[in-house]
Amino acid sequence: MSLQSTTRGYKGRGRFILKPIGGGRPFELGNVTSFTESIDVDRQSRQDFTTAAGGELDVDENVSSFTFEATCNDITPRNIAAGFLANIEKIGAQSVTDELIESWSGTRVGCRYLPDPDQALTVSVAADTVWTATTAVAAGAVLVDTTDAYLATTGGDTGATEPSWPTANGTVTDGTVVWQHIGLAALSAGDDYDRTAHGIRIKDAPVNIAYPDDESMVPLKVTYERNPQYLIQALAASQQLFEMRWEGLNSVDGGNPLGSTYFRVKLSPTSGFQRHGGDDFAELTISGTVLADETRTGAGLSKFNEMAMI
Repeated sequence: MSLQSTTRGYKGRGRFILKPIGGGRPFELGNVTSFTESIDVDRQSRQDFTTAAGGELDVDENVSSFTFEATCNDITPRNIAAGFLANIEKIGAQSVTDELIESWSGTRVGCRYLPDPDQALTVSVAADTVWTATTAVAAGAVLVDTTDAYLATTGGDTGATEPSWPTANGTVTDGTVVWQHIGLAALSAGDDYDRTAHGIRIKDAPVNIAYPDDESMVPLKVTYERNPQYLIQALAASQQLFEMRWEGLNSVDGGNPLGSTYFRVKLSPTSGFQRHGGDDFAELTISGTVLADETRTGAGLSKFNEMAMI
C-alpha cells in the first residue's frame, strides 16, 4: 500500500549524510538537534512617486546566498574535523620509546599521544650532554653518570679531568661549571610521579629526584604504549565540498519519509562549540553554503537542492 500523508503538521527528524565530492567514504552527522536553512536576497524596487500613497511599481530580487546551520550533540571525530576544517588521522596502538618531555616539580606533564592506561609506563631523566674535558656547558644542562643525574646550576667550561661525582644532592665544581646531583636517573611511579590519563604528574616532593627550585626544568624521557586514537589537526584542511543528503521523517505524520539532497555544499568553520564546562550536553554547530551544481542540467531542475515528500 502506498504511503499517504494524514496531516500537514510537521516535526522533522532524521539523518544527515555527507559524501565528499570527488571520492571518499560518506559519514553521518549523527544526532542533529536542529537544522536551519536561510536564503538571503538582494532586493531592489522601483517606487511609485505618482501618487500620495506611494507603493512599488517593480521589484527585482536576486538570491545572494543559500546557507544552513546544523547543531549536533554527537561529538564524533568526523564531526569535530568537519567543524574545525581539520585533517583527521586514525592511529593504532604502538610503542613510544624515550619521548622527550619537560618537567618541573608539582606539575602535570602530557605525552604526545594518549597512553594506554593498562600498559607500563617508564620515566627517566633525559641527559642532553655527556662529560667531555674543557668543553663549554650551558646552565641547565643535564648529565647522567651511570645511574645518577646531574644538573649544571652554573654554566662554564669543564675541567681537564672528570670530577668525582657526588651523591645526596651534593655539588661539585668542574672547571668553571658547577654540577648538582639531582638524584637517580630512573624515576619511580608513586614515589616520584603519578600517572594521569594524559601522561604523568610530578610529585610536589619526589623521593628519587630533587628539583633545585620551583623554576628549574629537568628533561625527562617517557616510554609507553600508545592507545588507539584519532589525531585531528584544526584548520589544516581545505574547505571540502560535499553532497549532503537528508533522510527525513515527519514524527507527527506516522513517521512518513521526506528527502532532501543538497548537491554541492561547502562547510565553514564552526561558529560555536563548548569544549569544557556547562551542565548540558555539548553541542557543535556546523554551518555551510549550498553552491550551484553546474552538472545539473535540464528544464526545471534545481542546481542547489531537491526535496521529496509524501
